[in-house]
Order: sequence, then structure tokens, then C-alpha cells
Amino acid sequence: MKPIERIHLYLQFKSISPHSFEKRIGLSNGYFSKQLRNLGSVGSDILIKIDEYYAELNILWVLNGQGQMIAPHEAYLNTGSTMQVDEYLNKYDAENKKMKNLEADLEKLQVVLKDKDKIISLYEVITNNKTVLVQDNFEQQKTTFG
Repeated sequence: MKPIERIHLYLQFKSISPHSFEKRIGLSNGYFSKQLRNLGSVGSDILIKIDEYYAELNILWVLNGQGQMIAPHEAYLNTGSTMQVDEYLNKYDAENKKMKNLEADLEKLQVVLKDKDKIISLYEVITNNKTVLVQDNFEQQKTTFG
């Protein structure tokens, strides 16, 4: 998982909209969503602002995924917090696995659909050829028996 995805997890966990996040740390409108969509990198200047405005977010966790999402000094103040984060991360991982499976199924279905379209095209060609052969045969019989 990349840092941009971890930041997204935190925002979801805290119910913070990408727009308000961008506004609070001084990013242009839509910047975060674009970076997330492209799985872009997060610059050090942005990480510094995140650390400044969202002190409870463990910046080491954002960078490398080690430790807890919520910084240890915040965790003991809010005893249920780490349990909630772990529960949320487990739910996220399960949903992410489901999404990956659905994407794989979709790819398989797209292949099957393409194959089906090819088969239909072949049947159309065969049908058209049979129609032409029958018409040619009929024309030959007409000229022969006149």
C-alpha cells in the first residue's frame, strides 16, 4: 500500500472529505483525489503539512505502514482508538480483497464477451455465405431450366 492510500484510509476513518483535507493543508482543489486515482507519490512538503495539521496521524505509518495509524501518544489518551483502527483496517483489507476478486471476475467476463462477439460474427459470415450460395444455386437453376 502506498502512502497516498494510507492517507485515504485515515481520511475515511475520520470521515474527513478529500475537499476539506485539501483545503486544510493548502492543496489545490482535486489534487488529492487525482493523486489517489493515479496512486501518485506524496511530497515531503505535503507530509510536513499533514503532520502539522493532523498530529494524531502517525506519519511513519503513512510512509511505510509500520506501527499504528494513530500516533502512540494519542492512542493511550483515546483507549478505544487503536482497536477501532485495527477493526477498520481489517474491514478495509477484506473489502479490498473482494474488490480485487470482482475486478478479476470482470476481466474474465470481458474475455468471454469478446469471444461471444467473435462467434456471433462467424455465424453471421457463415449465414451470409449460405444465403449467397443458395441464391447462386437458384440463379444457375433458373438459367439452366430457363
